[in-house]
Amino acid sequence: MFHHRPLATAAAAFAALLLGTVALSGCASASSQLAVGAAVTGGEHPVVAVVGDSIESGLGLEPFESWPALVAVDRRWGLQNFSEPGAGFLAVGSSDSDFTAQIDQAIAAKADVVFIGASDNDLGHDTAAVGAAMAAAVERLSDALPKARLVGYNALTGEASDSDLAPLNDALKRAVTAAGGTWIDLGQPYRGHVGLVQDDGEHPTLEGQQAIASVVLSRLDGIV
Repeated sequence: MFHHRPLATAAAAFAALLLGTVALSGCASASSQLAVGAAVTGGEHPVVAVVGDSIESGLGLEPFESWPALVAVDRRWGLQNFSEPGAGFLAVGSSDSDFTAQIDQAIAAKADVVFIGASDNDLGHDTAAVGAAMAAAVERLSDALPKARLVGYNALTGEASDSDLAPLNDALKRAVTAAGGTWIDLGQPYRGHVGLVQDDGEHPTLEGQQAIASVVLSRLDGIV
């Protein structure tokens, strides 16, 4: 097991890795370097895909400041973060797709581990319909990647209440555990904390992303 590095330096370390890789690659674009994050850490490390929304994508920050990137640096993962602002199991994100497109990408990447969380973007949709979409998504991942570890977690938010999110979280937990996956309860590490939420009231600051990453790391010991 790798020793955890202070998360305050993890973003800087990942930034240095990415900048070094871009410099060595000459004409390669920065976006392509981010898309093939596995190449930075080496092929012997697990390929970890993330299906998520704007919280996981690090909206308002640099991609390497998102909690999946911070955790990936700590764990030496080959990260494939497919998260997209606005997306959910039914909610359509910034590229006019729900989580279906991200699941396609995770399957194509032949991920060893897939993180998939509930999303407050699905609030307002029929709960039963969201639950059905969750079950179908998890079943598809399980069938296409039978050897992969599936890790589900609760919706992360700066504004929505626990009571509003509970039906979504419960439905995804049932789907993930029924498929033999692992469920982790992250709580709400940044909601309501001064300095951890951006001015929009919803998205975490870098310090908020670090707070999420710390909780994720504490839940992962013995799992991934």
